[in-house]
Amino acid sequence: MKSNILTMAAAICMLAAMEGKAQNPIIQTRYTSDPAPVVHGDTLYLYTGIDNEDGEGYQKTFWQLYTTTDMVNWTDRGKVASLEDFNWAGDNGAWASQVIERNDKWYMYAPIQLRGIGVLVGKSPYGPWNDPLKRPIINKDIYDIDPTVFIDDDGQAYLYWGNNGLWYVELTRNMLDYNGGIVEVPLTEEAFGGYKETYVDDNGVEQTRVIGVDCYEEGPWVYKREGKYYLVYAAGGVPEHLSYSMSDSPTGPWKYQGKIMDTPEGSFTTHPGVVDFKGNSYIFYHSGQLKGGSGFRRSVCVEQFEYNADGTIPEIPMTKKGVTTAVSHLSPYERREAETIAMSIGIRTDQNEERGVYLDSLDHGDYVKVKSLDFGEEGAKRVMVCARKKANAGRIEVCIDSQSNAVATIDVSEATDWTELTADLDETVTGVHDVYFRFRATDTSNREELMQFDYWQFAPNATGVESIATDRKAGYKSGMYDLSGRRIHHPVKGIYIKDGKKYLK
Repeated sequence: MKSNILTMAAAICMLAAMEGKAQNPIIQTRYTSDPAPVVHGDTLYLYTGIDNEDGEGYQKTFWQLYTTTDMVNWTDRGKVASLEDFNWAGDNGAWASQVIERNDKWYMYAPIQLRGIGVLVGKSPYGPWNDPLKRPIINKDIYDIDPTVFIDDDGQAYLYWGNNGLWYVELTRNMLDYNGGIVEVPLTEEAFGGYKETYVDDNGVEQTRVIGVDCYEEGPWVYKREGKYYLVYAAGGVPEHLSYSMSDSPTGPWKYQGKIMDTPEGSFTTHPGVVDFKGNSYIFYHSGQLKGGSGFRRSVCVEQFEYNADGTIPEIPMTKKGVTTAVSHLSPYERREAETIAMSIGIRTDQNEERGVYLDSLDHGDYVKVKSLDFGEEGAKRVMVCARKKANAGRIEVCIDSQSNAVATIDVSEATDWTELTADLDETVTGVHDVYFRFRATDTSNREELMQFDYWQFAPNATGVESIATDRKAGYKSGMYDLSGRRIHHPVKGIYIKDGKKYLK
């Protein structure tokens, strides 16, 4: 049986709101926590922890990776690293990590519950990873969690971390060792708005109280912007909210600036990640607002914001709307993974070595929404999906802008193995649109386990051959083109140009 993340009853109640507006949490296929965004080139890579769906407590064994180029659609890249990558780790405790690139290598700093902070090295943001130290880089005490890593303009890298305390080291050039000793940052009222004081109450029980208006708790996130250094962190004790301090130096002294965000809905913890991407500023956090969520089953959210004129951060409200405006459009004429999702109901993902990540256990009424696809002026006339039947017969309805506007239906009931299935669209689709893939049972008495879904692609509407270049010196590259002159890497059925000749596929 499928997990209770989103039941069909909940889906019906939430459908209208989610179709139009809601984007938070940004991942609906599983519980994600401790967001760690990193921008590289045209892509934002989002590393998350994965919370256990059953029971209370943190049973965490691996980290997941999601990517986006437009801030509204997120592609599930699967399990990116796990405790198995550390031969000194136990069987639990894959807590909040952060990843950074330097000199064409990628470094993941990961706290392992009660065992210190380790570092993995990979050749790409996807790995594969190795543990060159075979031991923790930091192993001071039980508060060695929540690492954040930052490289200053002069090339000096810093690693900060800490729960109920804040420490840092200056990393060496190879990012695997540090110069000097571990430095503790004083948690003063001036630096963090307050401090914790231990006292004995009237019953003789030791208690802790906050002196001042705020205080640092955990989850530091350090970055630099326009010559100023920012330290964003989970604050105030439990339940946590987000606050921040600023400095003219990466080593302080820090000056408290105030609260950024309230305690998230449904979670007593929060965890920040702040980046600029394609001209906009974003803050990531986690909440417990996904169906079945709690302080132990959290979900990553994101808000767009603008800095004040003096560089300070305004208070940022948490919204269900999240980021709804794409910073770029996706092309529907390239192969797209089915796990590229803006919003979904009832969807789960799985992965294996053969297929990578795919949508699994699709039931009657489940759907995926993909936002801001640019079909161009000539538009699309056909769609292809790669899917296979699971236990019961079903079909995929392809809808434009609303689930009530189906433009193609693809029967998956005879696809007993992975098969590319095509259908003509009822109308030519042009311009920018959202697309829904809606999953329906052939027999509504057998509504569950209909199919698995791997990828999809639209075929452009053919218009002519005048724009085809046939002279290699003029820039022609060998390969297959559609009749409007677009290069086709993964052709579906249609008429194509190759080496100046027409072909029917």
